Amino acid sequence: MTQKQKEMFREQELTEIGKAISEGGNGECLHEIMHNVLKDRTLSLVTEEEVEEMIRQDLEEQALDHGDWSTENGGIDV
Repeated sequence: MTQKQKEMFREQELTEIGKAISEGGNGECLHEIMHNVLKDRTLSLVTEEEVEEMIRQDLEEQALDHGDWSTENGGIDV
């Protein structure tokens, strides 16, 4: 596989993971979202740490959108 093909595959994988996070992540904790996103997926070019970071960012955005700034639900520690 060429480097360009790897990059395209990685971008596609990131897009699919992002979609799975946005569809299944409302109000759940990080661990539950990680489980739901990864249960039917084998990561190839994306690491679990990258998926975790994507989920954390999604939770932060949800907290900002809903005015929930608590760190318990993945919000921002101010």
